[in-house]
Amino acid sequence: MSNRLVPNRNVIFNIARTYEALQEYPDAFRYYVLALEQEPNAARRPAIEEALARIRPNVAVINVQTDPPGATVYINRRDLGGRGNTPRLLGYQPGKHKIIVDLEGYEPAEVENVEAKVGEQTNVAIKLKRIVGTVRVVGETAGTQVRVNDATGPVACSAPCDLTLPPGRHRLYLSQEGYQPSEQDVNVAAGTTVAARYRLNPLTGSLVVNADERDALVEVDGKPMGFTPAVLNVQSGQRRVRVSLRGFRPVEQAVNVVASQQTRIDLSLRQLEEVEAASRSTEAVEDAPGSVTIIPGQELRAMGYPTVAEALRGVRGLYTTYDGAYTFAGVRGINLPGDFGNRMLTLLNGHSMNDSWVNLSYFDYLARTDLEDVERIEIVRGPGSVLYGTGAFSGVVNIVTKGRPTSTSVGLGVGTADNSLVRGRASFQLPLGRDSGVWMSVGAARSLGRDYYFGDYKNHPTSSDLPPAVDNEGNPIYNPNRYDFDGHSRGNDKFTVGTFQGRLWLKSFSAQWYLNSRSKTIPNGVATTQLGVDKTFYKDTRGFLELSLAPRFGDKLATLTRASINMYQFEDQLSYYAPSIDETLTDLYDRETFDDIWLLAEQRVEFSPIPQLRITAGAEAQIHFTATQTGVNTACGSEGVCTPFVYLPLAGNVGDLDKHPYNILAAYALVDIMPSERLRISAGSRFDYYSTLEDPTPVPSPRIALIVKPYEGGNLKITGGRAFRAPSIQELFYGYAVPTADGYEEWYKPAPKLEPENVWSGEVEFTHRLSSTVSALGAGYVNHLSNLIFQQGSQTFEDPTRYENTGVPILVIGGEAELRREWRQGWMASVSYSYAKAQYLEDAGENQLRAVPNSPEHMASVRGAVPLFGKALGLASRLTVEAPRYDRNVRATSEIEQTQTEPVVIWDLVLSGQVDVGGLRYNVGVYNVGDWQWTAPTAAQYTIAKFPQNGRTFLASLNMNL
Repeated sequence: MSNRLVPNRNVIFNIARTYEALQEYPDAFRYYVLALEQEPNAARRPAIEEALARIRPNVAVINVQTDPPGATVYINRRDLGGRGNTPRLLGYQPGKHKIIVDLEGYEPAEVENVEAKVGEQTNVAIKLKRIVGTVRVVGETAGTQVRVNDATGPVACSAPCDLTLPPGRHRLYLSQEGYQPSEQDVNVAAGTTVAARYRLNPLTGSLVVNADERDALVEVDGKPMGFTPAVLNVQSGQRRVRVSLRGFRPVEQAVNVVASQQTRIDLSLRQLEEVEAASRSTEAVEDAPGSVTIIPGQELRAMGYPTVAEALRGVRGLYTTYDGAYTFAGVRGINLPGDFGNRMLTLLNGHSMNDSWVNLSYFDYLARTDLEDVERIEIVRGPGSVLYGTGAFSGVVNIVTKGRPTSTSVGLGVGTADNSLVRGRASFQLPLGRDSGVWMSVGAARSLGRDYYFGDYKNHPTSSDLPPAVDNEGNPIYNPNRYDFDGHSRGNDKFTVGTFQGRLWLKSFSAQWYLNSRSKTIPNGVATTQLGVDKTFYKDTRGFLELSLAPRFGDKLATLTRASINMYQFEDQLSYYAPSIDETLTDLYDRETFDDIWLLAEQRVEFSPIPQLRITAGAEAQIHFTATQTGVNTACGSEGVCTPFVYLPLAGNVGDLDKHPYNILAAYALVDIMPSERLRISAGSRFDYYSTLEDPTPVPSPRIALIVKPYEGGNLKITGGRAFRAPSIQELFYGYAVPTADGYEEWYKPAPKLEPENVWSGEVEFTHRLSSTVSALGAGYVNHLSNLIFQQGSQTFEDPTRYENTGVPILVIGGEAELRREWRQGWMASVSYSYAKAQYLEDAGENQLRAVPNSPEHMASVRGAVPLFGKALGLASRLTVEAPRYDRNVRATSEIEQTQTEPVVIWDLVLSGQVDVGGLRYNVGVYNVGDWQWTAPTAAQYTIAKFPQNGRTFLASLNMNL
């Protein structure tokens, strides 16, 4: 009784001794345990422990523990009162007992049938289940830190998140960098979920972004915010600022924006000198294994170039030729008349554009209506078959269109250029996220062309005619119904063209589509057609749809899978003079077509196990399903009866098809070794199989390059390699015949046994960077071309025309120099000089040849741009100088002398500008200000041996983005 009134540890110990004396051992054990717990004197504790040990053999001990501890322990029934808090040792009579524990905030727990044995200890461990409710914290900003009941306490979670809290009222403290902190009370009920929705008000500061280029896009944390120079009101805290401008490398910088203060950053943009065409992967120009020039978007806009060909004129080592049908580009002295530019490969975003009949390259309106969608043009000189196979013989031109859109806009544009050309276009772009977007454009143009005066070809009897009759004095008697031509060709250079193009990106997946069709009258007397009439025309249509998937797997592995469906259609009409020997004929013409649909598939893998090594391997396949050509000659008499004669296929029926489907298989591998930042070695080869070749052995195309950076700002490239050009379907299988009384005569024979052309090339190029924007370059090279395919014969029954591999190689030795200031703030300057000495290495046979035709030995160019009134008005100018070119009469056995064209000096002047209202951009300019009259050599199948090039032309364009 006294212990209940005033608890005393001495009394508890005496109670325990009393129960022990009475042999009530369970009660004695209980009180000894209580006495031990309350005894502070360490000297007296051994006596209590001795007593517990003495009676333990007479007691069944139960050791009750809970997680968490502190629970009240009941034995068998709650009404008997608690036996203390866990952890607790209890002494009992032997037998089975029920253990009951209670702890506030936790669900009660019971353990049935706990068997206690005398002299033994039974352990009972109980895990208590907390009584809680759930608080779901959600808001507009992710990453908000949540604390419970204490603003300075530990972070419970980062929203959005779920908190488990005991029932009752709690206060949530919410905080996040850049936002004002907030508090919120919640009532939590057991077993239920309550939502706590919050909204934090941001803290803002002023961010001023300046760059050395105007109108660069400013993104803050991935969101477009404006254009440089920009003053932005942004949320305070750590922000990621990205500044990007087409033609420059994007710059990213972390900025700490202080609330209610101004933060200023000044950035310097570096010219984006990257190329894809040299290695099929994006790399810096100085690291590319080849001689590379980039025509940036700033130059394309400032000069208002109407075509790719016009943009190439004046580029180091390049020149152009217009033959009245197409415009071709020559590289380092090689653009032989009649080759259709098939020794140059043109690409659109890495997709080969050359057609599948004559391997024609695309440089003028045959490629596109305008250059408004073009971001840059990449030129890689020298052999590129190691990557692209046939066609990449003397160089590669890659047209790179604009990338993923960052803003939504609709574009409209009109313009005029060249000779009375009028064009219009419309476009739109739509971003679909940071890594996704789409753009499309459509354009159309019509040109009346220009008028020509061919004074040397007045009343010209073509090779399809007999010599004109003569009077008694030997003067020609001309029949006005036959070849009466006064030398004037009016309205015979007109054309129409339409282009539809677009691109789509969805993360690592992309698609691009392209369709261009051009119909043009031909004024050059091709294949002895009539001069001065508009009955002869060409129509070319080229299109493709390409799908590609290019995922990256970390920094070591990347793959590219692409597939495309391609089409090319050609149609022409060749209108001839009726032969003088047949007075009954009133109309004579040929109609030819070519149709091809082909599938292209490529798989590429790029593996970089260490930063110093990159391995690229791939395989490509092309299946040309149709490759069908037709040719029909039609002769119409005075009575209106027309008689067709089919020469493709030879002596076939109308409607027959001359089919030559074929396949191409290729595999390639490249290894790039970078033992240090100053040294790179690139080596690789490609092997191509062509089903059209008589020899099925794959054609190898090796290349090796050594790139050394001997000092900061110095860059040395030493490259060498081999390229090839497979004979085209037209060269292999085209034939021509004319009907006779006995059947027909073949005037043009197929050549199915042609072999590929070869070129071996070596080059040394050194660049010294004088500053961040100015560089000087010097280069020297040697090219050896062999097994070239030439057209032989005079297109007669006795000497039919055919293609042959000649035994006369061409050796080209040359050098180039350029001093260039890159585009910065509207300023640009470039001075270049190119030397190319091309010569035939004569054999001992009949192929005695003169000078290499259409190969200017000297070329120079000066280009520049200056801002006159900010971005609203700028002046761009270009001066190109070319030495004369030899014409097509290369055979030493010919009685016709080989002559040269005129030297060329052309000055272009263009004003351009941009205003903010409506995204308006304009160009007004004059090409060939001095109206220099000049010509270029044409192929043997053209009547006009030297075709006039453009004189003075005017351009104007107006484009807006809304």
